[in-house]
Amino acid sequence: MISIWLAAGAFFFENSFRNLVTLYQADKTRTGEILLRVRTEERRKNILETAEQVFLEVGYERASMNEISARAGCSKPTLYGYFPSKADLFVQVIVNRLCSEVEPAFMQLQDRAQDDPKTVLSELGEHYINMIVTPEACAFKRLIAATMTDHSEAEHFWEIGNKQAILFVENYLAAATDAGRLQVKSFRVAAQQLLALFEAEVNWGGPVGVAPDFTSEMAGQAGRNAVRVFLAAYGVKPGV
Repeated sequence: MISIWLAAGAFFFENSFRNLVTLYQADKTRTGEILLRVRTEERRKNILETAEQVFLEVGYERASMNEISARAGCSKPTLYGYFPSKADLFVQVIVNRLCSEVEPAFMQLQDRAQDDPKTVLSELGEHYINMIVTPEACAFKRLIAATMTDHSEAEHFWEIGNKQAILFVENYLAAATDAGRLQVKSFRVAAQQLLALFEAEVNWGGPVGVAPDFTSEMAGQAGRNAVRVFLAAYGVKPGV
């Protein structure tokens, strides 16, 4: 009888140990995969930041994958493993900057349809104007304009840039109108008008593509000026 219990105990212990080993190996594998993803993302981020510096310094045409890989501290095969061509790398540099600086401000619009549109749009305007007046933003604007050599390239940059901004604003205007906070009929046109108003004092205040001498306070005031004009056309009128 004792031998049976001992045998059962040994069987249980062996299987438990195997299960623990299996769990440990699985957990170790998952940990390794997570660390690999982190390292991979860090390497990709480093390449994008390095490429951005090179593109801004020497322009798209003069920038080389050799220089980018050398300054990023990686081999050319590694660089091409992340980005198959210089054109693809350039596009991803633009996308990376848009996602990190511009998109968050526009994405929060979707949750603020019930809020006071004067506050919502003034905050958006200040953030947007502060972003587009930086030397880096102006340099990228010049760089993109110089890089677009045919209609398909221009269309691609439109798709990943201005079009996305318009869609975010358009969706907000529709939601705010449904909530009774605005009176907009053509959401696309109104979105285009709002973004044009945000850029009015920047684009018409000096040479095109040159960073204006805008302080944060000036950007906030320019945003409020734009919103005041916009709400004069699309704000809710008492008794209407």
